[in-house]
Amino acid sequence: NPEYTDQVNDLREELGLTVSVGVSFNKIFAKMGSDYKKPDATTVISRENYQELLWPLPITSLLFVGRSAAAALEPGIAARVAAQLERGGRVLFTRDTAASILGRQGCTLHDYATGAEHSPVVPAREQPGPKSVGNGLTFPRNLVGWAELHAGVTELADEVAVRLRGHG
Repeated sequence: NPEYTDQVNDLREELGLTVSVGVSFNKIFAKMGSDYKKPDATTVISRENYQELLWPLPITSLLFVGRSAAAALEPGIAARVAAQLERGGRVLFTRDTAASILGRQGCTLHDYATGAEHSPVVPAREQPGPKSVGNGLTFPRNLVGWAELHAGVTELADEVAVRLRGHG
């Protein structure tokens, strides 16, 4: 759509910023569209083109599919999906299959991948505050001794404190 492209061009010219924009019929695909081409691109993902654009991507391109979920889905499900897509057939990755592998998260991921997710976009200012705030980090190496442990816990606690202050 030329309108989106013009707005991206205006941002680049007026502010010197590069912007990648995703436009879609749901917020998951809009986010994936913003990641699809970087930098400085507008990607429109429609009900007609989402399978063509997104399904050939690696499963880790889907939001919230990290290493653990990908490992649980590979090679069985992902390989069958890829084989079906290569043959131009319908995907055999059913919601029930996803649920049997990943539980409730499997249903959510299936809805994301098939465009069935339609939760509304809610501005951050209208979101309820968190029920809890935590932080985790995998350190590059094992921490040894009190000084290293203290430094590691302090780093984690500082981040939690920043988040707590941010939420009042």
